[in-house]
Amino acid sequence: MATIRFHDALRLAAQALVRLELPPEPAVRLVRDLYGRLRFAVDCAQDDYPLQAREQLLAAQLALGAYATSNEVLFHDSFSYPAKFFTQQNWLRTMVSMGCNEDGEPLPDVPVLLLDRLVTGHDWLQPSHTQGKHPHRLVFFGLKGGVGRSTALCMVAWGLARQGKRVLLVDFDLESPGLSGLILPSERVVEFGVMDWLVEDAVGQGDSVLSAMVSVSPLGETTQGAVRVAAAMGAQESDYLAKLARAYADVPSEQGPQRLGVRLRRMVEALEAREQPDVVLIDSRAGLHDLAAAAITSLADTALLFATDSEQSWQGYRQLFSHWQRRLDVVSDVRERLAFVRALTPKSNRESGVKRFQRKAYELFAETLYDAIPQGSVDADTEYFHPTESDESAPHFPILVDWDERFQEFDPALRPEQGGATDAQVDATFGALIEWVTRRIDADGKHPEEVTYEHC
Repeated sequence: MATIRFHDALRLAAQALVRLELPPEPAVRLVRDLYGRLRFAVDCAQDDYPLQAREQLLAAQLALGAYATSNEVLFHDSFSYPAKFFTQQNWLRTMVSMGCNEDGEPLPDVPVLLLDRLVTGHDWLQPSHTQGKHPHRLVFFGLKGGVGRSTALCMVAWGLARQGKRVLLVDFDLESPGLSGLILPSERVVEFGVMDWLVEDAVGQGDSVLSAMVSVSPLGETTQGAVRVAAAMGAQESDYLAKLARAYADVPSEQGPQRLGVRLRRMVEALEAREQPDVVLIDSRAGLHDLAAAAITSLADTALLFATDSEQSWQGYRQLFSHWQRRLDVVSDVRERLAFVRALTPKSNRESGVKRFQRKAYELFAETLYDAIPQGSVDADTEYFHPTESDESAPHFPILVDWDERFQEFDPALRPEQGGATDAQVDATFGALIEWVTRRIDADGKHPEEVTYEHC
């Protein structure tokens, strides 16, 4: 018997549900534990489910080899309180890829209701975007460091403050805190940071640090607006690693455990209530991390995805988009909030390089997050979200930030007379991004049908 691997197990279990002659109701579900082992679950009493179907399910489950959880299919009889298990919100409708047939043609995906027990990564697949009125929130995200993400955030903050906006910056890069070092002199760093709020909130004292979490940045002093910063780390921090080891833990509440995404949203909402900013810029943790998941899925009105034309960037974003692709509700919730930023755009062969990047970005979105449009006749009553490659308002269409050695070791707080960049130099490199963000914020109050795309 061939060894079954992690990536095979879910597909084989879903295939069994299609192949077996099972009652249509109640639909059989799948539970996957922390190690990837699977078990079938049926929302009824065991004696109410046909004996032959029970035996078929058990045989299919045991056929998963090392990825079979046990010799038991879950029914109501397996629990003291079955309703609590079968009605919890963590059941997710998931599309399972069936791969290709013998001729190499793709087989249709199979939908299953999956309860996935994860150590981390819950927030990537459970968007809980804030509803109601709040300042526009932009998340700056990249798969890796070194692409100028934090510098771009600072320059966007300065550009918005120049327009008279009150800008709040929040540093979510807890494992590599550095935003305060970019735009805050050490004497301006206040007592507490985001890390302090997380550990104090775990014992019910989060509100007590809010009044000493935000610093005034000199970056906004020459503008009509203001730039204020909630740094990751407070002043004179001496216990940061001990706090970091506890920061991501779920926190008990009357409604059940609160995950990181919910907690961070509460913190941002509390800061917004105190600061009354016009816009919030969040510096996300790089990589496929829980902090990034919380920022993008739970908080972002706009998520700026920084990328270079490297295989590492394309492979990383394909992994993330393919992960979302299995959940159609996640795709529809997230995709219109995304925007690609072509970081460090080379000046040599610029036009051809930009066109190549745009084509790759379009292909990535078209194959993962955009709706597949059937060949031949298209139902006129069906709306497909699939912007054209040339649609400048589409999520895939790149916003360009040019490479400029002046900004590689750049201190945004320095004024031009001190060796800092002039307004013209900042605009030459970051002007397109600042203008794009400004239009996005101004369009924030529009009704969805007022924002249009060119469709294929």
